[in-house]
Amino acid sequence: MIGVAMFVCGVLAVGAAFLFLGLHLRSGSAIWVSKASLVTGILFVGFALVSLKVYPGAALASSSVQQSVATVSHATGAMTGMTAMSRSPTMGVASTAVGVTDASSTALSNSQMKAQNQMAKDIMNEKGMTPKVLQDGTKQFTLTAQPVIWHLYQSRNVNDWGYNGSVPGPLIRVKVGDKVEIVLHNELPEATTLHFQGISVPSDMDGVPTISQKPVAPGGSYVYQFTVTPDMVGTHAYFSDTDAGTQIDAGLHGVLLVDPAEGKQYPDADVDALFELGGLAVDSSPSENVFTMDGKPFPNAPQLTVQQGQTVIVRLVNNTAECYHAMHLHGYTFQVVAMDGHPLAKPISGNVVSLAPAETIDIRFVANNPGEWMFHCHIMDHMMNPDDNVDEMGGLTTYFHVVANSNESGQS
Repeated sequence: MIGVAMFVCGVLAVGAAFLFLGLHLRSGSAIWVSKASLVTGILFVGFALVSLKVYPGAALASSSVQQSVATVSHATGAMTGMTAMSRSPTMGVASTAVGVTDASSTALSNSQMKAQNQMAKDIMNEKGMTPKVLQDGTKQFTLTAQPVIWHLYQSRNVNDWGYNGSVPGPLIRVKVGDKVEIVLHNELPEATTLHFQGISVPSDMDGVPTISQKPVAPGGSYVYQFTVTPDMVGTHAYFSDTDAGTQIDAGLHGVLLVDPAEGKQYPDADVDALFELGGLAVDSSPSENVFTMDGKPFPNAPQLTVQQGQTVIVRLVNNTAECYHAMHLHGYTFQVVAMDGHPLAKPISGNVVSLAPAETIDIRFVANNPGEWMFHCHIMDHMMNPDDNVDEMGGLTTYFHVVANSNESGQS
């Protein structure tokens, strides 16, 4: 209909031009040109009026063509980031705010910043939170969604959101057969929910606002309960499913690891490490422009140290709301052994692996090549820190230190 409207507008414009020409050439030797122009103009205008009668919707469309173009242009720019999501029963109401705001550079002490960096190392080392065991054996975990001042790099602190004062939230680790209860307390200024990606929980435990449950209002709580089954074994994500684009990027995300009832998922692994990839927007950016590993961009991202000859499992979780990542390990060919928590019947060899938002991938390699090896996203602007004039690299960058001829190994 907009195409018809534009055609009619064009015909009217041509008719008006001929009428204007005819009215200005009514005297002298050009009188015949004047008459021809007037007749032509009348024909064009008449054709346009007939078209409006045949296509009555074109009149309304023609009046809104310019507004529609402006709206499309605005939406295109806004959709650069997920903050432009419209009202949706599954994703909630999108915020008009863009990204997180800066906190004072002196808002955190050196000891507080070191403590946050240690949280990142604990995530990499897969140190999970300790549950409260109820009388019936249920393992109860408590997550409190709350504002937090989070240190990124240099003197940059931001006003973020997190679970239990941490970004990402604490690692939740359970095993097959566990009865699990996760209590969500909301200390945020807006409603939220909790979604567990890739596991078959009951519908009312799925965290989809207005569909699975009522959103948890500020000051409210909700209890998520499920029993861990064998199909859940593997690497999974949890995150807010209310206004997800905004709340995930604000810091409401974490990792859920499910172990077998007995033993380890990877019994042959000497080292099992976790890197959760996150993203947020600073400087009023409409899309993510700071990227983190276990909550920290390089140079504060945790680094992995292993001994030559060890078998290494690296679990990757993409908890950014918008971006794919292409994770590359220098010096090695690794095997992709699991995707979204499910083992592959035939591992895939490579040295770059792509992860979609909310996707998890486990890779394995044998550390047979001593040295300092960069592990990073191969999307180059994901390796930069905005307004950081000190660090040559940033974002999704870290190092794997493969130590030769040493009896000491570990993760640092």
